[in-house]
Amino acid sequence: MLRAFGALLFQPGQHLLVTSQDGAKNYFTFQAYIQQPWPNGLSWFGMMNYPFGDYLFFTDNTPLLAVPVRLWSHYVSDLAPHGLDIYHGLMLAGFFLSTALLVAILRRLVQHWGLVLVFAVVLPWLNPQTSRLLVGHFNLSYSWLVLLVIWGLLGLYQRVRAGGPIWGWVLALVAGSVVAGLIHLYYLPLLALTVAGFFAAWLLPRQQWRNRTLSGAAVLITLLPTLLCFLVVRLTDGYRVQRSMQATGFNYAPWKLQLSALIKPGSYQTVHFWLEPKNQPTYESVAYLGAFALFGLTFFVVAWLVRKPATQAFWQAWKATPERAFMQLLLLAALVGLGVSLGTEYAVADDQYIFQNYFSAFYYLQKVTQVVTHFRAVGRFSWPFFWAVNLLVLVALDFWLRRSQWRGRWVVAVALVVLALLDTRDTLKHYRKSLLPNLLTNERTFPELQPLLQGLRPEQYQAILPVPFFHVGSENLELTVDDDNAHSLHAYELALRTNLPLVASKLSRTPEEHVKQLRSLFSPTGPTPELRAQLQAARKPLLVLLDESYYDGSIPFAQQQANPLAKQLIEAGAALPSRQPLTLVAQSGKLRLYRWNVQ
Repeated sequence: MLRAFGALLFQPGQHLLVTSQDGAKNYFTFQAYIQQPWPNGLSWFGMMNYPFGDYLFFTDNTPLLAVPVRLWSHYVSDLAPHGLDIYHGLMLAGFFLSTALLVAILRRLVQHWGLVLVFAVVLPWLNPQTSRLLVGHFNLSYSWLVLLVIWGLLGLYQRVRAGGPIWGWVLALVAGSVVAGLIHLYYLPLLALTVAGFFAAWLLPRQQWRNRTLSGAAVLITLLPTLLCFLVVRLTDGYRVQRSMQATGFNYAPWKLQLSALIKPGSYQTVHFWLEPKNQPTYESVAYLGAFALFGLTFFVVAWLVRKPATQAFWQAWKATPERAFMQLLLLAALVGLGVSLGTEYAVADDQYIFQNYFSAFYYLQKVTQVVTHFRAVGRFSWPFFWAVNLLVLVALDFWLRRSQWRGRWVVAVALVVLALLDTRDTLKHYRKSLLPNLLTNERTFPELQPLLQGLRPEQYQAILPVPFFHVGSENLELTVDDDNAHSLHAYELALRTNLPLVASKLSRTPEEHVKQLRSLFSPTGPTPELRAQLQAARKPLLVLLDESYYDGSIPFAQQQANPLAKQLIEAGAALPSRQPLTLVAQSGKLRLYRWNVQ
């Protein structure tokens, strides 16, 4: 941890993992939620999409972590100055939780404690979820949530085999899945499919589903967490009627898993598998199984071909072990998610043929409800497959070391461990070199904002309108207006420094009606009557942050827009000062602050 992220821990406030796109937005929503006015409450986020705001579970700010931090900050001591450092600490704590859970899992399956200790430490760094830290999807980096369910399924499985009571494990699995869902809703279907696949592989053969206790447990663990989280989200969402039931982008190729990604190491890794594709996968398709698992599988295949009698004897002994039975069920369960991760359609032969993926549960669910289209980044459903394959190879290696009399087996084992350590070394170096200066809350990183803030009295304004305007998250691509990163960073820092909300927005599943009304701010006739009434009710002007770099030819941002409606809206920002009664308040270089008294 110190090797990779020591600077985050010992130089607080100086570094970020990501300073662009979703990462910058997710940092902002966590920090802004903590420091927003207390009357906003716990379930409301008012620092974007002003004057509409949005509800907690549509902000991507890790609600289950953000709420306790906000409560502590209000009732115990102010944590707002250290919000992002706390966020980093919570992220990094996930590595230790993953290691603890791996120890709990492996001690039940592996007898060589050396293997337990090594792989409990290295696998949390190598699994594909960890790569999300540098994408900015921080709440998707918690591999311990997947391991929590694997640990629960193992405990339940062993308890059934021992003839003991199971309801403690059932409650633990339900609670763990609810916790996962409240951290990020994507975990709900991901874990539910894993659980459903595990029980299907376990109970369907030999009609074991007739066991009412196990069948009831399967239904509860699969469906109850989704129902509970759904109720929590619905009961705290005042915009539920306005939200779209269908999301665009379902089956978008970059968001699906490309099978070649399973054998493609990161560009920073020095150990390469003997077969790999040329191109790096998209960030949603990162699913590298690791050198340990791939070369381990290669060794077993070669051994089967070269020493078939010995490997057949090993296989017969291996089949009789209880750990093999559990690992087989876990692998089959992970294959359910792997099937979903390919999308309901999979292109082959340079997109010349489309494979209808009947192995995807979403292929059938989307015919029942379009809600599943909101889980469009299906590549994420491959994450349990990494754990199933790596744990399978590790457990099989441990059994082989115990059973085989071949002296060379220790050389093979050491070589495979070294491969895992090399992957880990490269990964740690990659993260250490990827840390970036804090461009969000460190006042020294944006000196151009200082002249704008001098003499500014934020309490005189109701909100900040950034121009060019941006609004992302309605799930309607025609209404989406993407931001330019440098401009949105200026807006984020100004909002955090003044504690004023942004009229612009980068949230998730925002009602389309909101962006339609906000676009009217740039129309020749001005805001719609409904929006005008809301802005006038505050009895304070808007603070307009305008960057002339986007209108004097320095940055051809409008010309880069493929969406004509987005281009039109960005270009309309140039005429706003002359079209509306805007008064210049301050300027710094090409940045302008205006006061807009909405009439």
